[in-house]
Amino acid sequence: MKIRALTPADLASYRQLRLESILDAPSSFVPTHEEESALPEEQMAARLKESPFQVTYGAFQDKVLVGVVGLVRDARSKICHRATVVGVYVTPQARAGGIAQRLFEAAIAHARNIPELVQLDLKVNTINPGARALYAKLGFVSCGFDHRAMRIEGKFHDEERMALYLDVI
Repeated sequence: MKIRALTPADLASYRQLRLESILDAPSSFVPTHEEESALPEEQMAARLKESPFQVTYGAFQDKVLVGVVGLVRDARSKICHRATVVGVYVTPQARAGGIAQRLFEAAIAHARNIPELVQLDLKVNTINPGARALYAKLGFVSCGFDHRAMRIEGKFHDEERMALYLDVI
């Protein structure tokens, strides 16, 4: 298992996994498969350009991308102390091996190396107890709920907001 920051050179593997993730877990992602499929390659590749305000980590098994997690941070001075965890996904066949935890550990380590970054935020669908438990194990705490955060095929889904305070040990 190799975990590393993705680059635009990983676009084909990332795009394939991203589209798979939306089909596999539609309640975990805002865009529909159709919306994500319609994104121009340049726009999707831009997600993979590491900068002080974004990074995407990938997990590879035998050179196959099987999991991802991203961090996105706003550059505006009043909120640049926080980053949002986005796009978390591990393929079903790779789920039991601790890959999600290792991806998060890489993202958290990256975040801890940015002195002004003191908080990671995320949202998790309340119907996903496994993810919620992992995030709590990693130190994320509940900050509230967004009721009716998404509507999928006429059914509302709630999301729990969670935060990891990097400056609290």
